[in-house]
Amino acid sequence: MSLTAPPAPAPRITYGAVLGSPHVARLLGGTLTRRLPNGTAPVAILLWATASAGSIAFGGLLNALYGLSSALAQPVKGRLVDRHGQSTVHLPAGARRRLGLAGHMQRGRHKAP
Repeated sequence: MSLTAPPAPAPRITYGAVLGSPHVARLLGGTLTRRLPNGTAPVAILLWATASAGSIAFGGLLNALYGLSSALAQPVKGRLVDRHGQSTVHLPAGARRRLGLAGHMQRGRHKAP
């Protein structure tokens, strides 16, 4: 027989309580919209490659290169964010990414290698 009282049950925390906390909705919305291209870019690359080159294997190769470059760039980008701040790093990096993907689409449209 124990002399201590049983622990009180933990309070139930609901999704509404978490999402209603200050700054959570803004953080969640920003995170979802800014990470959406990470999920859609490989699909877009695959569709573009199969439409322009006619080969799913070529699209797979491009997606592998995209994933490798992303994996190599993320630690460097993280160090830059730690050193210089998020806005200073993310805005130019996002602009460069958009321009790079748009440039590849234009090259594919004109059938350039």
